[in-house]
Amino acid sequence: MWLHAHVGFWTLAFILFIASYFFQRAGQSTVQKVLHMILRLDFILVIITGIRLVSFYYIGHQYVWATVKGLFGLLLIVMMELILTRGNKNKGTGVLWTILLIAIVIVFYIGYFVLG
Repeated sequence: MWLHAHVGFWTLAFILFIASYFFQRAGQSTVQKVLHMILRLDFILVIITGIRLVSFYYIGHQYVWATVKGLFGLLLIVMMELILTRGNKNKGTGVLWTILLIAIVIVFYIGYFVLG
């Protein structure tokens, strides 16, 4: 149950992030701000379900990889937030996109191949 909720919230987060980014690029700030606030609410739900999932791995004594994955998950949230925030200020986001993509690859690798 927790895993499905977590994956669903992450999927929603990625959809909201991409939509908010494209509305930001299109100059529709009102819609972008609403989507960004909904995304922040979704981040809270992702963090809650993620903490619950990490606690399951702690019980199973796989705490090192679960902790690393959790930290990279938090890095994903921070990068998405920074990309949208810096984009509102018309600052460069190239490095942030690179970090985001690398973190996504690491999270998926740990999740599917290490923790199974």
